[in-house]
Amino acid sequence: MPRRYSRREILGAAAGTTLAIGTAGVVAGTSLRNPWIPDPADAAAADMGAAHGTAADATAGAAADAPGSTFFSTAFTEYYGTLATSSDGDLWANCWADDGNMYGANGDGKGFGDGAEADVVVSKITGTPETGISGQRLAAGADVANVWGDTSQYNRKPTGMACADGVLYLAVQDLRYSPSADAFNDAPNASISMSTDHGTTWTKTSSPMFTNGTFTTIFFLDFGQNGANAVPALGSDDGQYIYAYGLDGNWRCSYSGTAPDPVSVYLARVKPGQLQDVSAWQFFTGMSGSSPSWSGTIGDKQPVLTDTRRLYPGPLLRTTAPNNGPTDFTVISQGGVVYNAPLRRYLYTSWTEYTFEFYEAPQPWGPWKLFFSHDAGGYPWFGTGSTEGGPKNGGYAATIPSKFISSDGRDMWLQSNWFVNVASGASDYNFNLRKMRLSPYQSSQPSNPADPSNNIARTGASVTPTEKSAHYGNWQYYNDGDTTQSEDSWDNSSKTSDWWGYTFDTSYHFDRVVYTTGTMFSDGGWFSSGLQVQVRQDFAWVNVTGLTISPDYPYDDTAGTNKAYTMTFDATWGDGIRIIGTPGGASTFTSIAELEAYYAG
Repeated sequence: MPRRYSRREILGAAAGTTLAIGTAGVVAGTSLRNPWIPDPADAAAADMGAAHGTAADATAGAAADAPGSTFFSTAFTEYYGTLATSSDGDLWANCWADDGNMYGANGDGKGFGDGAEADVVVSKITGTPETGISGQRLAAGADVANVWGDTSQYNRKPTGMACADGVLYLAVQDLRYSPSADAFNDAPNASISMSTDHGTTWTKTSSPMFTNGTFTTIFFLDFGQNGANAVPALGSDDGQYIYAYGLDGNWRCSYSGTAPDPVSVYLARVKPGQLQDVSAWQFFTGMSGSSPSWSGTIGDKQPVLTDTRRLYPGPLLRTTAPNNGPTDFTVISQGGVVYNAPLRRYLYTSWTEYTFEFYEAPQPWGPWKLFFSHDAGGYPWFGTGSTEGGPKNGGYAATIPSKFISSDGRDMWLQSNWFVNVASGASDYNFNLRKMRLSPYQSSQPSNPADPSNNIARTGASVTPTEKSAHYGNWQYYNDGDTTQSEDSWDNSSKTSDWWGYTFDTSYHFDRVVYTTGTMFSDGGWFSSGLQVQVRQDFAWVNVTGLTISPDYPYDDTAGTNKAYTMTFDATWGDGIRIIGTPGGASTFTSIAELEAYYAG
């Protein structure tokens, strides 16, 4: 049998790339720049999503078919994987079982323990982020699932896991690995394996359940421990099913074009115990009034979510390792859907090469709305222990395990993985978590009294940073009171809009901000035109009136490093405030040391 190369081997040396950094903290032989000086390029990349903002930010430069959400006032996820575990692998489809443990299936790794690397490994995962997480390897490879296609071109990858009545169900697809130019770019087959002994042994189907790239990336709706929240959420009829979401074509954008790019999410349901019988599956076909309609014919299926946005249209400013990466990709990918029971909301965690894309809905079938886009920027990224900046990174195959959702539903942990284009530090190629916090929207009226000394950026409720992207992930710089530091928005793209600011979970009066610049570089760090202050009102960013800037902002590199600009304007209100303009320099980015917000009255 031909050797099945791992994800890391296929992508080659770029997975472990580190840069030779000179003593001055820049790449030897280059002019002054954060260590990655991009080459100038002419193509523009639109304003493609505000990290830690709202759907209004996320869709600013690319229309989304999914409407913008008004359910959350603020959304935040940490800028890197902050909790690594002693495990090896990616994807980590997971569920919370009846015995209180989580179970996870990784691709291309060893899982928990020192067993041989395999394309799929199932592990028992115990503990919590607060108490510590450990795991035990249970089964791997052909003992878990079959490869249905040509084994010289495809191997198996886990995409979703569920538990019902104490039985584990694992969705596994064929994913291309050869030739390397087509690796990870089509997923023609999928099936479901079943375990009645908590992952030790698995029963496989005798043939693929789904073929021809139709519904071949499957992830299950996570209804909590052993699916306990299904009936309370949906009632005794609809709640008796396991719900499965599916993508056609590929698990994410097909970079080589060997399969259609997924732009829609489909939904099916099936009763526990019947998951391996495809004839028992019912596929969502649309709404009949306020009720969903279902069909046993897969060809009748209709999407519950379609989003045709394409981000980072390219070309990138710099294309040699470790700055190389794909461009012009779609936003629907293999992730997870979890029911947040305290908030009574369904959350879909999607992702792209450089961003996380988050959607919410009141029912499993929708309507799904985009509420948050976190943009980590183009490569390279910085892992834990980095000595060259950061840490900061995004990730793929994002899920929110229901076991780790807080009792009020506001705090949770996001699992995702990353290992390519590492500038410095450790990658996230393990069961890896970062904190996420959501604040549901509540209508409010501003009540803060005039106080010229009260910096709302530090005293406001649920202060949440918002920016296009933060090169090194130093969001805490914006309001820590230290005006001698620097963060910048270099993201390896040529962008036309850039911003720095905050959102809150209540409204405030404003009439002044103080913007302190970060470092000026040879290729950017300043605004080139149109510097403006905006406030967020009813989920829309609007320009303030009567704006004056003192001293005058020069719109070039003479803006200076760590220089303060006071921006006063007519009294207004909002539950967010930001500065926004056109970024300058050949690499079109700006910098920041501090952003203060006041209401002097």
